[in-house]
Amino acid sequence: MEEIIRRLLNKKRGKLEGPISIHLDPTNKCNLQCKFCWQRSHERIGLVDTKNELSIQKLLGIVNDAAELGVKDWLISGGGEPFVREGIVEVMKEIKKNNMCGDIITNGTLLTDEIIKDLVESNWDKIRFSINATSAGLHDLLVGCEGAFDKAVKAIKQIKKLREELNKKIEIGFNTVINSHNYKEIPLLVEFLHELGGEILNLQTIILYSDKEKIYTLDKEQREDLRKYLKRALKISKRYGIKNNISNYLNEELVDKSNELAQMDKVIEKKRRTNEFSDSYCFEPFYLVTIRANGIVGSCRLFGNEGVSIHDKTLKEVWFGDYFEKARASMLSDSLPDYCKKCGANEFTENNRIREELRKNGFN
Repeated sequence: MEEIIRRLLNKKRGKLEGPISIHLDPTNKCNLQCKFCWQRSHERIGLVDTKNELSIQKLLGIVNDAAELGVKDWLISGGGEPFVREGIVEVMKEIKKNNMCGDIITNGTLLTDEIIKDLVESNWDKIRFSINATSAGLHDLLVGCEGAFDKAVKAIKQIKKLREELNKKIEIGFNTVINSHNYKEIPLLVEFLHELGGEILNLQTIILYSDKEKIYTLDKEQREDLRKYLKRALKISKRYGIKNNISNYLNEELVDKSNELAQMDKVIEKKRRTNEFSDSYCFEPFYLVTIRANGIVGSCRLFGNEGVSIHDKTLKEVWFGDYFEKARASMLSDSLPDYCKKCGANEFTENNRIREELRKNGFN
């Protein structure tokens, strides 16, 4: 947060520095069929591009460009399953060679002993597993693959064992999607994470793109019930010292309105007071770059399909180019892009924290 505020203050003073964070989707291919994944709806209408992936050589070049621009951290996720992509470990090693922080979200089913050894020895920082239940039966049902749970748990145990043997500090976490089948298990997931030696719990809600996934979203009664389980989970997390974002989902308004643009407009407006820089709708275009598997780059994790290609450009050209300038300007205007209706509680809460920090630093 401190570095984000420093660079935003410099931007306000007229000096735009490079991005702080890069989110990379190395592939849209996946070996699982998660019931609630946004890719299911995109696949049905032919919007998932699995053919125009950036080459590993190009990705390595982007990593080096990022280091020169002062990027601090990377999140590798999906899209698809990162470890489906051949060569991704090489990219991860390059990130660490350039002294940047690395985080990856994986379903954990493709982690061999060799890959685990490479990650731990390279001082990779965080690995979050997409674990959505405490039992193989429910987890495998939700991800559409028998045996997925056992493979992921085996990988977690191997990482824990190796980091202890090598005295490394790689953090282990769960990345859990709250849904109608598992919301009562969230406190148990915290206990399970602790048993496995984990330190991070990151919750997410389902982003709806079609009615097909609606059966996995929480109804009104379940949303009200959710708070009870979240409070229990928060208490357990504090007991074990587990870093988490549970409090983000105690705001029922955000959980309810995250797929309605008009409603999100109202929710955001409550936190804005003026049209000054500190009251930007969103700050992500000022510090974040999202790189999709097909080379399309955007200013937000949920920017849709309209971005700029990095296939024939450098990261620097993209960051200081027209697309990002327009994206930043839109956040200072009175109208939101359509994709903002998909804004989640995590992103919304982070923007509020940034806004408050800017105000503390004299930008009212």
